[in-house]
Amino acid sequence: MASTKEILARSELFKRLTNEELEKVAGLGRQEIYPEEFTIFSESAMTGDLYIVDAGKVAVEMKLSVYPGLVQQATVEVVLEGDAFGWSAVLGSPIYSFSAKSVEPVRLVAIDGERLHSLLDENPDMGYRVMSALVEVVSSSMRSVKRTLLA
Repeated sequence: MASTKEILARSELFKRLTNEELEKVAGLGRQEIYPEEFTIFSESAMTGDLYIVDAGKVAVEMKLSVYPGLVQQATVEVVLEGDAFGWSAVLGSPIYSFSAKSVEPVRLVAIDGERLHSLLDENPDMGYRVMSALVEVVSSSMRSVKRTLLA
């Protein structure tokens, strides 16, 4: 099994970091394993962790009002190896905007969002590189959500 640092180095979010910077971020993370169909977090839950997928797939879901009185949970994106989700935890949002559920058994790195945010504040150059990558991740995610909702 890969180390937390190795998993982070393969992710789009952290691939621009130096070895020393990756060590700092890895120190905030822990590896977690979940079975298929496990709810990792729910929409509107208090934020906590940012996640990087090491193996498996995670469905990002949201509640959609089909018509008044009928709300359904819909998968808007499937997150794969190396991808990040739960980024609300780093952006200072108090709640998650979506739910996340394992599609199959999944291995993740969970990074404490508040501590990561503090680390990035203390290291502006590092923060800029991570936040620039996060903008790309969020933008890509929103395009995916839009395609799904329009389909």
